[in-house]
Amino acid sequence: MKKNLIIFTVLVMFVFTSFISADDFKGYMIPEYYFVADQNNEDLSEQHGIWLRRIYFGYNTNLGNGWSARVRFEMNSPDFEEGTMVPYIKNAHLKKKLKGGMAFLIGIIEPPSFNKVEKFWELRYIEKTAPDFWKQASSRDFGVALDGKTKGGIVYTVMYGNYGSNKGEDNTGKGVYGRLGYEKKNMYMEANAHFAGDGSKDKSFFHFFGGLKGGWGRFGIGYSNYMQKEEGKDDFSNGIISAFGALKIGRRSEAFIRYDILNDFNHKDVSGYIPVPAKSDKARMLIAGLNFKVNKNIKFSPNVKYVHYQNSDLKGDIYFNLTAKVSFKSVFGK
Repeated sequence: MKKNLIIFTVLVMFVFTSFISADDFKGYMIPEYYFVADQNNEDLSEQHGIWLRRIYFGYNTNLGNGWSARVRFEMNSPDFEEGTMVPYIKNAHLKKKLKGGMAFLIGIIEPPSFNKVEKFWELRYIEKTAPDFWKQASSRDFGVALDGKTKGGIVYTVMYGNYGSNKGEDNTGKGVYGRLGYEKKNMYMEANAHFAGDGSKDKSFFHFFGGLKGGWGRFGIGYSNYMQKEEGKDDFSNGIISAFGALKIGRRSEAFIRYDILNDFNHKDVSGYIPVPAKSDKARMLIAGLNFKVNKNIKFSPNVKYVHYQNSDLKGDIYFNLTAKVSFKSVFGK
């Protein structure tokens, strides 16, 4: 209770100061009706209901002379159990714009593992990108980074971090990240990697992605690989191929599909809204649906997610969802 009170107090402080000097206060929420049509866990089969899958609340301020700061909170509904939504800090960083399209960042920031691919996918509110969903890499780390883009379209990032997500550091291991890509109006491609020590484990990650987009929609395909070495244990690696496409079917609507292929059995088990025993069974996941833009702040998507297992006695898992994204933004101090 005390912890929740402290977090709430900090949140109120940021809202209050935003009325005085903030550039903007923005975020979005994801209300969703879910129906578990079939699941290997019989306790989940035919369960249905409404939850606020996530809420994001961000505060951004311009500090002058190219400096800016950002704090962002996230809240998640408990998955398939009773409980309340508890806010926690997702981003907290200081940024300085430099010459030549470069920026310096320090704090809890986004590593270059999949953040630009996530923007190309555009449907993060439907589901995370493959390396994120299947737990090959984290969406946040506490560290420092140089990030930029040249006039010719070259995208680059170098970063040094705790390799502890948005949590406190608990060992001497650290992570080094890098990305090199190319971005134009109708295409994006990149290669990125990170190498890290995590206690007695040495970990590495490689990700390659290419995509095209235009008035017709967008298409992308990527491959990611995670490797781990630990003294006294066998080395292992696992790979994922993920491809997606979105086709415009109207001025405010599109149809989309995505397919993830896990090449190995030894992925981490996935919990949460789509639980998958990926450590012991070779899984595949299909996501398909329609996306409607109700207005500039509201999107609505009926979608289905199907997880099936290759060479396994497990039956497939089927989820039907009615998912919305409701965005909001207020500007002060202008």
